[in-house]
Amino acid sequence: MSIYWSDYVESNCRQNYSYIASSAFLKNAYHFTALFTIPLAIFTFYVIVRVTPRKMKNMKIPLLIAHAWTTNLDLMITVNVTPVIFFPSAAGLPSGLLGSIGFNAKWLAYFGQVSIIMNGVCFVILLENRHAQITTIKFKIQRKRTRLIYFGINYFLAFFLMLTFYMEESDQLELRQIVLKRIPCPTIDFYDKNAIVLLKGGELLPFLSISGGLSIIVIQSLFFALHTIYHLNVVKNAHISEATKALQRKFLSYVAMQVMIPWTALVCPILYSLYADSNNYYNQALNNISMLLMACHGLMSTLCTLFIMKPYRDFVKSVIMGSEEPDTKRLWATSVVRSQASMLGSVA
Repeated sequence: MSIYWSDYVESNCRQNYSYIASSAFLKNAYHFTALFTIPLAIFTFYVIVRVTPRKMKNMKIPLLIAHAWTTNLDLMITVNVTPVIFFPSAAGLPSGLLGSIGFNAKWLAYFGQVSIIMNGVCFVILLENRHAQITTIKFKIQRKRTRLIYFGINYFLAFFLMLTFYMEESDQLELRQIVLKRIPCPTIDFYDKNAIVLLKGGELLPFLSISGGLSIIVIQSLFFALHTIYHLNVVKNAHISEATKALQRKFLSYVAMQVMIPWTALVCPILYSLYADSNNYYNQALNNISMLLMACHGLMSTLCTLFIMKPYRDFVKSVIMGSEEPDTKRLWATSVVRSQASMLGSVA
């Protein structure tokens, strides 16, 4: 790597860094992860389209949208951007495909952030889908046009909350001097031509934008989730059988597990970055490991989709075992019939 930035200082401190702290390790790990996640993501698209049973037809489009954004985030991390992040600072190096062909590093960071926010919006989409299927709920989105406008606003906010900040010009040498006060001896990758510093620390606009976006997603998620849980467990209606409610509870639990389990792969690195920022702690090896964990988000999300939902799990099992494909169209109908039979037997 050729030294680009004029703030480079020759030092022996970099000799203490291990291979795990290098960008070469992280790029190889990213690409190795992509060897598994990309084929699995393609297979999952096929499974959702091909195997989704009639009882889950209302979930098919939201599941496809959520999986598309999950796959996009996975590709952004493992192939297109492959970010090397220098916590505790808001600085990084895009070392992936898009950076190598000349895309501006700042806009790569922007699209990466939008991809993460959109995964949160997809969580809202899945919860709203479950909310809309509960017949006892009167206050819900019923018209398709209204739903398109509603989520169009969410998409707009996801793309434009941070846009103003990214359009501002910044003096990179000035920002780098601030970073070097916190990290006196960063790895050699910090002096790469494409390395960029986004924040000097304490900026109000990014804080308000991120806090506002997070609040919007959390508030919507809590409303749809809690309102749905309340109507499934508290509200009584003679026209809705317990078997139907049990099925709706099962779908809601699927959505919760499908989203919350992969989100741990995003939340843990974020929590680590907050710890590093508050303690001025720099450990590039841990930085790389935390980003590698984030890159596992796509793999965890795909596996949750394939193995949490029974129709998909049975289909995958039939593919692995080479057995006859299960009749997924009748699967949920059979489950409901059995539940109703059990209820009648208990009453008798």
